Amino acid sequence: MAEDVMIRFLHMRHAENICDAGCGCGAYSLKLSRYGFFVSGFDIAERAVSLTKELLSENGYPAEIFKTADVLSTGYDNGCFDAVVARDMIDHMPISQGAEAVNELLRIVRPGGCVLLTLDMTDSEYESEPHIINHDGDYLYVQGKWDGMVFHPYSPGDIKKLAGENRYEILSSGDHGFIVILETGEQTA
Repeated sequence: MAEDVMIRFLHMRHAENICDAGCGCGAYSLKLSRYGFFVSGFDIAERAVSLTKELLSENGYPAEIFKTADVLSTGYDNGCFDAVVARDMIDHMPISQGAEAVNELLRIVRPGGCVLLTLDMTDSEYESEPHIINHDGDYLYVQGKWDGMVFHPYSPGDIKKLAGENRYEILSSGDHGFIVILETGEQTA
């Protein structure tokens, strides 16, 4: 199992308590746990949360701290995590909701903490599935295997809009997309 750029960054920041936002089937939650982080998380799909709990339990990690929740209203207390990881989630909602979701994720991070986002670039598969593009640049899939899905291919300008007044940095960029760090304010004494 190779340490990735996000895990390396979280270790450099001395983060311990991580929220896996949009945890899906729990594969990344398990990876974070194996690298020594205390991981909680949520997903909008109840079945995904069940799969995450099962996977973590089978591997000897705490699983009861995962729940079903919406990224726009997570139900967590203010500042309860050192960091939030949101992989392949924000880019699968309309850009108009993306900034709202980012603000909610920043709310649940302690002062001096961060939110890490992965944002995919469009590719031949995204382009070939039947879709329309709305005035915001969101791809709305209208039939086929992705019927009903939303995807927004983020550009550096879109990332700036997504971050709003929050500090951000592009940790990594390449053919597949971006890894973005959003910072909360510094911890006060």
